[in-house]
Amino acid sequence: MGERSTMSLFRYGPVRRPAAAFLLLFLAACGPLFETTSAERMAKAIKNDSPAEVTKLLADGVPVDIKNKAGWTPLMVAAARDNTDIIKLLIKNGADINIRENKKQTALHLAARWSRFETLKLLLAEGADRDTRDYLTWTPLMWGALLGRTEIVRTLIENGAAADITDAAGNTPLILTAARGHTDTAELLLSRGASINWTNKAGQDAAAIAAASGYTALSDKLRARQ
Repeated sequence: MGERSTMSLFRYGPVRRPAAAFLLLFLAACGPLFETTSAERMAKAIKNDSPAEVTKLLADGVPVDIKNKAGWTPLMVAAARDNTDIIKLLIKNGADINIRENKKQTALHLAARWSRFETLKLLLAEGADRDTRDYLTWTPLMWGALLGRTEIVRTLIENGAAADITDAAGNTPLILTAARGHTDTAELLLSRGASINWTNKAGQDAAAIAAASGYTALSDKLRARQ
């Protein structure tokens, strides 16, 4: 072995081996950080549409209302995917349909926001709280109104949700839907008794909000009905 090869061995060999050993020790010490949690395994089973795996996890002792870092339960994961079969399974095993995640939203909020219509109907049939409020003090109906989910809003009202409820700023579902220019949703709310003259804490009614948001046609329609 030449002098250069020998020097290379001493220069690099002793560094490489301790570094590799240190890495192995570090990974061993941090092993639990890389393990899949029970909440993650449950979410994966739901995303894979596997009632059998969900049933197995429950039988193995995974709590039916286990939460992930965002505060989501398995039922919320199933609601987001509109997976009513798994929702029924979870409810049968004692899932709390009114439990809240970190932003105080329930599964019904998620169904209303994301137009998970079958889930919405199932949760309402199971007695979900219609007017529960999240961190914005919005109900599921308010989210439906803001996003122009007309059929979601209709179904919520038909199942007892308040059409004229207000948030912390005094906004009603009609004001929220006017802010986004959703004419069909506004018409539905008015047909179900929403107050057209209600003003929020800033002194604005739905027509004023629509105008300020650039929806002049909707604003004119609302003004004509006052």
